[in-house]
Amino acid sequence: MILAASQLVEKLREIGQAVDEAIPIGRAALWLSALDHPGMDLATYLQHFDQMEADARERIPALRRGMSETEAIARILSDTIANRHGYAGDNETFDDPQNADLIRVIDRRRGLPVSLGIIYLEIARRLGVKAQGMNTPGHFLMRVGEGEQARILDPFNGGLVLAADDLRPLGPAQGVTTPEYGPSGNREVLLRLLNNIRSRALAGKDMRRVLEIAERMVLVSPRQPDLWLDLSRANESIGKLNGAIQAAQRCMALADRESVEGREAAFSLASLRRRLN
Repeated sequence: MILAASQLVEKLREIGQAVDEAIPIGRAALWLSALDHPGMDLATYLQHFDQMEADARERIPALRRGMSETEAIARILSDTIANRHGYAGDNETFDDPQNADLIRVIDRRRGLPVSLGIIYLEIARRLGVKAQGMNTPGHFLMRVGEGEQARILDPFNGGLVLAADDLRPLGPAQGVTTPEYGPSGNREVLLRLLNNIRSRALAGKDMRRVLEIAERMVLVSPRQPDLWLDLSRANESIGKLNGAIQAAQRCMALADRESVEGREAAFSLASLRRRLN
């Protein structure tokens, strides 16, 4: 499966219009990655997902004896993805851009917490279990199952199952309760992946790369005014004033006029128009 850039953009545009639950997170992350690998055949990578799913299903009958479904799936994900297929967090070169590029993550079996988490989420959902990312700051975690039976997994550390105390950002202390980290939808997880790439591009002052990623972010989530404001700024940073104006106008159309984004977009738009005139 070799997709042209225009086909990939169209697929990502469809992702942007889809309801969150319908987003195929593994495929979506591959399509984002493929934009940086022109002519790449994605069939091998999709087949890899199929193989991991098949390997995981082989383990279900043995582990289900004496375990709840959620406990079994949590163990199966770790055994299949980390142990059998060798995926692990890249502690040695954590900031390597390859760690946020799903094609290279699959090639190298190394990645960031969120890129590895996407693989865990993809396989968990193929097995028919509810799985979601979590709004944990700094380090991506995921939840498998629901209610009291739910388990928290750390994809970066071999799918390690965490206890409630492990979620306390400052460790157990008197009067400190376990924080309630809400779920992250598929769109939020993809944006978190893209934001990792964007942050590294900003740190390296690669503003053309920042613009590329900003364009992808609005494809994935076209109704977020703050992303259009970021796109406007990215266009402006490399002198694309017409693109900056269009993005600022889109931000204003989506944002409340009294919101931070709405006010900033209006101020930016006036400034950009003066510069063009």
